Amino acid sequence: MHNQHKDWLLFWKHLFAANQSLRFFPPHFWLRNPVTPILKKSYRSNRTHVVVVFDVQTYKHQIEQFGLTYVQQFEKDVRRWFKKVVCETVKDDEILFLQQYWGDDIVLLLSIQQDRNVIHVIEKYIENIKANINEHFFAYKKEDEESFQTGYMVMDAHTDHPFQSFLNAYQKALVMAKKGVGAKHNHMVHAIKEIIQKENITLYSQPIVNVHELDVMAWEVLTRGPENTVYEHPLQLFSMARQTNMLYPLEMLVIKKALQKMRGEDAIFINVTPQTIAHEHFIDDVDDILQDHLHIDPSQIVFEITESESVQRYTHLTQTIDHLHKRKIRIALDDTGAGYASLNSISFLRPDIIKVDRSLIENINGNKLKESMLQGLIHIAREANAQVVAEGIETAEEASVMKRNGVHMVQGFFYARPRLIPTPSAG
Repeated sequence: MHNQHKDWLLFWKHLFAANQSLRFFPPHFWLRNPVTPILKKSYRSNRTHVVVVFDVQTYKHQIEQFGLTYVQQFEKDVRRWFKKVVCETVKDDEILFLQQYWGDDIVLLLSIQQDRNVIHVIEKYIENIKANINEHFFAYKKEDEESFQTGYMVMDAHTDHPFQSFLNAYQKALVMAKKGVGAKHNHMVHAIKEIIQKENITLYSQPIVNVHELDVMAWEVLTRGPENTVYEHPLQLFSMARQTNMLYPLEMLVIKKALQKMRGEDAIFINVTPQTIAHEHFIDDVDDILQDHLHIDPSQIVFEITESESVQRYTHLTQTIDHLHKRKIRIALDDTGAGYASLNSISFLRPDIIKVDRSLIENINGNKLKESMLQGLIHIAREANAQVVAEGIETAEEASVMKRNGVHMVQGFFYARPRLIPTPSAG
């Protein structure tokens, strides 16, 4: 109990000193209790931890005209409904805690499996929670009005001080929730812009190999931000880019840098979100980049679309893909098999390559049902005239299942970990 008390004294002192304009009071816990031992236990599970902040000051201003008593009752109703909505929206094993700081902001700490597309999962949760709250409490609200703002931040992946990591992530998520307010937000926006302008990213690659001969068939490009900064971790870099509306220039920078470093005849897989590939300038910008690299055969380029659950929001996405196919650029669909939506995306996108999600591959050698699901995906790929890549192979047993089921291209730590892409020498 003494350690818990010490932690929370540190917590409030740290937060109050960081932002004198906000009122902080001991939190009202709704679900579980974020003390250091719980955070340490969750860290040992090798999951990704994300702090989500819902800034509810906006809706308070909207109803203050009705008087203090009404506001207090409204806050109780919102707290109760928030808990209900979170429990219905988020998987139970992903919730570490939910709490509120005296009506100023609501904090949700999540623990998510690393093989999931974390950023998309978080944004989907936020979207569903906001839609439910708005429908229940703000039916009168105009479509372009915000009932409350949100922000999120991925915690450090490796740390000996998880509680301090939570505090740091909480502060950054709170700044993003109060978008456009204060010097801290402006500083974070400036930091992302500077990374893009100075092209201060580092690219790694992981080979995709032939499961039989172990020849390298292609390379997947992976991105890191500036070393020894909060943006070094790709989840933090890309989550901040999304929340500051700079995801498109960042992903275009990755494409540009990847082609600059491309040598040889191997294909390269470059991750792009549906938002980027559906951007109105995407085709023109890709053409401009290709003009600077006429030595590259466009058929070597594979754009790997992440977030299959959101692809159908972009009705003209298939037209963009048609334009890419005319240039011989191929399309891969990531995380296939992680859910019904990803399977539905196959018929929508008609990808050239289907990447089987790690969740289906893990321990498949001891799971007949998973192997049957893999066989179903292989059949679907054959009908769609698409190749199959199995990602996340970590054991010889998993590789053996791929061999006997005719999956020829594989990727994972069993074969190689990501490595830094060297800068090509002149000439």
